Amino acid sequence: MTTAPFDHLHSDLSGFMHSSILGALAELDFGTAILQNNNSLTAAELAQQRACDERGTQNLLDALVALGYFAKSGTGATARYSVVEKYKSYLDSRHPATFIPMIRHMACVQRMWSQLAWSVKNGTPQEDIPSILGAEQDNVSFIMAMNSIAIKLVEDTMNALFNAGILSSINSNLRILDIGGASGTYTEAFLKKLPHSSAAIFDLPVAIAQAQMRFKGTDMESRVSLVAGDFTKDALPPGFDFAWISAIIHQMNREKSRMLYAKAFDALNPGGIVAVRDYVMREDRAYPVDGALFGINMLVCTQDGMVYTYKEIKEDLELAGFTQVAHAIDVPTMSAVVTAKKPS
Repeated sequence: MTTAPFDHLHSDLSGFMHSSILGALAELDFGTAILQNNNSLTAAELAQQRACDERGTQNLLDALVALGYFAKSGTGATARYSVVEKYKSYLDSRHPATFIPMIRHMACVQRMWSQLAWSVKNGTPQEDIPSILGAEQDNVSFIMAMNSIAIKLVEDTMNALFNAGILSSINSNLRILDIGGASGTYTEAFLKKLPHSSAAIFDLPVAIAQAQMRFKGTDMESRVSLVAGDFTKDALPPGFDFAWISAIIHQMNREKSRMLYAKAFDALNPGGIVAVRDYVMREDRAYPVDGALFGINMLVCTQDGMVYTYKEIKEDLELAGFTQVAHAIDVPTMSAVVTAKKPS
């Protein structure tokens, strides 16, 4: 059934309220605090623990109850709040499946989106306003947010890579380079699927620190090299059979993405494969819808980031020296994959 114009407008306009409530929850870490106290606190108790205003705390808690994330028993000052069972793992910052870093990151993004008209007018992002956690913690939130979403996508992505013939368990003795691999979610998945392979993660020091925590003391530690560097400035280490560029190219313009492809080309052995995971836009750039919205995200958050059509990705890979370019995984999400080969 087609949505009435007024209802469509009203729904889109009010969405920021829900996301703002979740952003405040994550930045103040209310869910974790309640769960640390046997999943039961009054507004006054929580306000004291988190050094927040009691009235503000109660308003936020009641809104979270209204949205279905929290439950409330009793009324007045003695009312107690708890995290709804099905959201416990997502709203507990201590849990491996936590979604708190992603919510925090999206709260930062929302502050940038609020200045969209200025970005459209000027063509550049506006002032980056840090969260109450501070800019350094916001960087950590971004890195771990990528892990929060990746752990939901990685299994399907791995299966798609095998089903498309990009990876094969028959030829599993590969050296894999995960460019901008952050905390190593995909590297871990590659090594599980390809038990005779090794990998290197190349990323900024703050991301490498998160990868060290992931692999330290595990049976994969000896199979992973962690290399700190900036792929926009530094050369990539050489000698790899497979290069993974996951959710990277949207951060840069075509000139910079071509430079990255050229570095990946140099890092690969002859016959090596590069796989680029990102949105792949239709020629009209309006589909997939999430990709078009993500293009706005790049406008407000980066100096020159963009989403790409397959034609643009293909041209830039070929300019870097790659051949046999293919839209190997054609899906309307950021899990689309374009592959290319370095000539033997």
